[in-house]
Amino acid sequence: MKYLRYLLITLIVIIPSVITVLIYNDKITQNSPVFYKQGTDFYNNGDYQNAYYNYSKIKRISPLYSMALYKQAKSAQNLGDYSTAAMKYDLYLQKATTNIFNASARYNLAKSYFYLKKYDEAKEQFLIIKNEKKDKPLKEDYFLGLLFKKEDKNKAADYFRSYLDGVLTDKIEDKTCLLASAEELATLGINLNDNDKKLIGQAYFINKKYSASLEFFSKLPLSDYWDYIVLANHYAGNKVVAKKLIENGIVVYSSTSDTERLHKIYDIYTSYMSGVKVRNWTQMYKITQSNSLKGNDYVMYKLAGMLPKDKAVELYKSISEKYPYSDYAPESLWKVFWYEYYTKRNYAQAEKLAVKHIKQYTKVKSEPKMIFWLAKVQMKLNKVAEAQSTLSKLTSRFPDNYYGIRAEFILNKRNDFWATNLTDSISNKERIGFPISLSDIDIKDLKIINTIFSLGDYTVWLDADFNDNKIVESWFEARKGKKSSSVVLARDTIEQMEVKPLFISSAYKLAYPLYYINEINAASEKFRLDPYLIMALIREESYFNKNARSSTNAVGLMQLMPATANFIISKFSLKIPLDKDITDEKVNIYLGCIYLKYLKERFNNNDLYVIAAYNGGEGSVNRWLKTKNSDPDEFVENIPYDETNNYVKKIFKTYHLYRKIYK
Repeated sequence: MKYLRYLLITLIVIIPSVITVLIYNDKITQNSPVFYKQGTDFYNNGDYQNAYYNYSKIKRISPLYSMALYKQAKSAQNLGDYSTAAMKYDLYLQKATTNIFNASARYNLAKSYFYLKKYDEAKEQFLIIKNEKKDKPLKEDYFLGLLFKKEDKNKAADYFRSYLDGVLTDKIEDKTCLLASAEELATLGINLNDNDKKLIGQAYFINKKYSASLEFFSKLPLSDYWDYIVLANHYAGNKVVAKKLIENGIVVYSSTSDTERLHKIYDIYTSYMSGVKVRNWTQMYKITQSNSLKGNDYVMYKLAGMLPKDKAVELYKSISEKYPYSDYAPESLWKVFWYEYYTKRNYAQAEKLAVKHIKQYTKVKSEPKMIFWLAKVQMKLNKVAEAQSTLSKLTSRFPDNYYGIRAEFILNKRNDFWATNLTDSISNKERIGFPISLSDIDIKDLKIINTIFSLGDYTVWLDADFNDNKIVESWFEARKGKKSSSVVLARDTIEQMEVKPLFISSAYKLAYPLYYINEINAASEKFRLDPYLIMALIREESYFNKNARSSTNAVGLMQLMPATANFIISKFSLKIPLDKDITDEKVNIYLGCIYLKYLKERFNNNDLYVIAAYNGGEGSVNRWLKTKNSDPDEFVENIPYDETNNYVKKIFKTYHLYRKIYK
């Protein structure tokens, strides 16, 4: 009984304490997200003082504690309080519950030490990063160069060289310290070797400091850097010098020049000539042809595009035969095929050319186009089974390509590829989930990511190490409201994928998102247009950037020319409020849809001609219709304006992809 009494007394004393602790801990757990959310709101608004204060109220027992430390460090760093930032970054690295922010934390810790002039500590941290990244040159090399500058200039030079060489050779995207590294190496006070002069010259050239780049390139052998020297003189305004360098060096130095720079030099030289464009390129062709110069295939291709069909096809034939491995050979062979198929109607010869193209060239832009037209040739030759097999292979290999989608419609005997749905509407946009299936993120990291995102902290992705995952980056950009960059990131990533994801995947929804749904639905219902066609048009015209403005002064989501907008406003007696202009999203969509409706009436509801006219102009389409192509595929392929030709294909591809993804 005695022991039982002691036990009861102990329980009476301990249980309330335990309950109190549990209640206290539970309160902390409940309050932590509130403080983190408040801190994030202040941080996103640039109020780093209040952000720091709210993050600091999150206690150690909270699952958000380590991230709160990280955000305190970021806030302090933004306030210029590097002492506090260094302390918090160091503590974060000790307490971190996820390692995806460790690289950023250590880099910022090193920078904080650097700005505090704690050079030994900074050097230690930068060397840790350097060791972890092995020999990959990044910004750490620039800072290490600065840190070793006083004690060992040669070692400092090696770090500056490492950064410059890595950025210039490996085409690293982050060129933040490129110019600074070049200037540091140039003024270090050591004897610069030829490689140093090249690196410095290239860095200045990339930063468009052409006169400065010439100071270093001029000290190098002309035979090795003729192309840089010509271009630097041209861009610096020394056109007389550039022209003389071209005339004296084109035969001697073109063979050792970079291909891309050499092509630019050919462009420049023809612009210096006094004749008309076709005559200048004819002269350029004579020079490259008679001297067997590198880049002759480029000159031939440029010239062919300016000549009549019968003369152009001879040059295209020459390119495909003399330069079969040229970048211009696949498209040249396509041009020869199309001449035989359409102009000569020589289907047997066209089939041979198509087969040759498909066997000889893979993973080139013209490959799906060539496969599609091989099937069309086979149909002309009554090889129905072969044509169907060709179309099946096309849809399998290129499911999201214009030609792959078009092939699918033909296989399924559907005649509505060019027709849009007049009664559809777009449902409310679903929230695109984090693309976990397309990333290699650990499940524990995903948990913390989802938590901080739910609290509005989207900017933190900039500091996370996701192994350069562009789909993840696209998702972040979308959550931050950066529509255009999100779409482009997802689009480019999908294009590079060997195996495409499912159409319902996050990747496709990011590449083909739904924005401005209410405005599009309202306009489509009023003017009896397919909202998915409007969505496709806006995507391709402006990538959902309402402030987009083209070089021809087309503006807004639907890229309306002011003259077109004024024509519509006048013709339909519209009254636009004085506080609105045609860049306003509602006004822009409204006017763009009226213009589409107008074009539909002008072209008897033929959406193919409507889309061609939206880009190429009503008058142009009327001229093209005089060729009387009964085959719409032939009409599209024969559109003479490259921009409109590609535009029509992009719009219908995007339109059908939207329907695949969301319908």
